[in-house]
Amino acid sequence: MKEIWIIGAGLFGKKAVSAIKKRYPESDITVVDHSPKACEAFAEPDLKTVCMDGVSYLHQYLTEIAPPRWIIPVIPVHLTYEWVRLRLLPEISVVTVDIPELIRSFLPNVVSGNPGEIFVSNASFICPDNCSEPQDICTYTRMPRKQSLYKAISALSCDGFLNLVVQSEQLAPGIGGIRPDAFFNTLMAVRQYPESLLLSTACRCHGVVQAFRKIITKR
Repeated sequence: MKEIWIIGAGLFGKKAVSAIKKRYPESDITVVDHSPKACEAFAEPDLKTVCMDGVSYLHQYLTEIAPPRWIIPVIPVHLTYEWVRLRLLPEISVVTVDIPELIRSFLPNVVSGNPGEIFVSNASFICPDNCSEPQDICTYTRMPRKQSLYKAISALSCDGFLNLVVQSEQLAPGIGGIRPDAFFNTLMAVRQYPESLLLSTACRCHGVVQAFRKIITKR
């Protein structure tokens, strides 16, 4: 739990820094944001700040040689998908496609986002910031949890689509992180599959799903 990248320096970035410093005081934290003003708010001796677009930072610096221990996305962007999209260039480009209705019909509380993107959630309410994400019970309703969303999405199948799910794992209450291996394994799978894909990032309660297809642009 040494090096942790927090992608985003807004309100949720501040919460992530506070939670990680309390839970893992020995960790080396790097905060990345495109806003100089936001980065200035993290001017602390035990933090490293990088004033740079978060997706571009990940594209440039995330390698298999020396990756961080965790990546915590706290920006309003599907970071996994955007990183994969950039890493495929210039040999392969992607175009968004509609989420299949079959997929939408099996997921809870669907909200449309950008083209080919939906947000899904087990909750029809605003979850508490400090949710500890227990496996068997919802901390808000105190009712049994019906499903782990990342598992539910992983179980879906749709003809012509490869379904890939990246799990966001809880590092502290309300704070989810992604293992770098998940990025690399997802990229490898996308490169190998010839047809359309569904790429999701999800935890037990919330997720984002992106549908797209590849176009070979350079051979």
